[in-house]
Amino acid sequence: LLHRVHRNTSRSISLGSPLLATMSPPSQILRHAARDTLSKIRRRSPPTHTTLRHTSATPHLLAQPSHFVTGVTPEQLQADAVLQEWFASNFKSWQSDPENIIVPDVRAEKEAADAQVEESSNGIAVPPELASRNIRPLVGYIRLSGREEGSRNCYDLRNPGPNEPFFPLVPGILHGSDPTQNILSHDASSKVLVKTPWFEIQRELDRYHRRFTNRVYALTLYDANEADVSYHRSAQNKPEPTYQVCQDTMTITEVPPPPPPVLPDRTPILENVLVIPADLQLHPVAHAAYCLNFVRYHASKPIKLPIVSVNEEESPAMKRGGFIAYTSKTIECLVDEGAPIPEGISLECTGLRQKDVVRRDRLVMPEGCVIHPRVREDFLLGTVFGAKGGGGDADGEGAEADAKK
Repeated sequence: LLHRVHRNTSRSISLGSPLLATMSPPSQILRHAARDTLSKIRRRSPPTHTTLRHTSATPHLLAQPSHFVTGVTPEQLQADAVLQEWFASNFKSWQSDPENIIVPDVRAEKEAADAQVEESSNGIAVPPELASRNIRPLVGYIRLSGREEGSRNCYDLRNPGPNEPFFPLVPGILHGSDPTQNILSHDASSKVLVKTPWFEIQRELDRYHRRFTNRVYALTLYDANEADVSYHRSAQNKPEPTYQVCQDTMTITEVPPPPPPVLPDRTPILENVLVIPADLQLHPVAHAAYCLNFVRYHASKPIKLPIVSVNEEESPAMKRGGFIAYTSKTIECLVDEGAPIPEGISLECTGLRQKDVVRRDRLVMPEGCVIHPRVREDFLLGTVFGAKGGGGDADGEGAEADAKK
């Protein structure tokens, strides 16, 4: 190596060169020359690491006859002489050059099995009477008074340090009255400081988007010191499945993952409190939940339900590219006790034309849900704009004009 360095430097620089006085010291020149020489040697030399590849020398035990004929097992092939002769004539090298082992994809089966289980990522299942009313569970924790109040403490809740055992928590407050529980809003004890896991809120936002604040949830609150990410299944990293090949039976079996850690049972402070998410604030850049409050819900409390357009293809204007410019995308409703809370209220669009005014009489109310009495009878929902949707006369005139042309 030193010989090559000396040879390269002697070729590039002569002792009598006028540039020698302006260049770096000889030690630095040798260092740069040695680095260039080493890079050339590394590019010329072959890699020292070995690459594992499937070759024709794969043991015959890895060759499965089911790769060539579906349903044929090694036991059947060994017991049936006719089948052996047929394999020998059609697949001569099936034992010496088998196909790669194909690991079966069991994700679809796992997803189907998970769908049958109660859909609750936080490990809490709502009672059947609440699940039948279209109410989903939500988990939160009580905020410590004094230690988790204020701007700086709330910032630490949203952005925990890398060495802290906590996970991102969104601060908020639970307030509102509930006559069924003798809770009045003017009472100071009705206001509870809460903190909700960020991934709990983001999961519902990904599922319902803007309708998240128009739904009812069963909120369960635990003590502040019991906040542990292990209790939330949606936030845990699921290990990749591993498989094992049995050389004797020619089968591929999945290695079960290690059992999850056994966590002590938690006693909720407040369980299945019906709430409506309110005052959701999102980060202006990251669009992540920044603050979220909850308002107690009961049967006599109005809820704003979103309006969903139906039968748009029956509208002469909307089927040609028209749209409804909503002045209000929600409407206040009252839902009876025990009745399912609808996802939205259907707006019948049949016969809508351009510049038609849409009012509340076109809403189709589901069973057990009525519009709040304080909503006016002529409540304006929006106006139809866009492409012209002519009636029968207009269509007739257009057809006659086309015929004249």
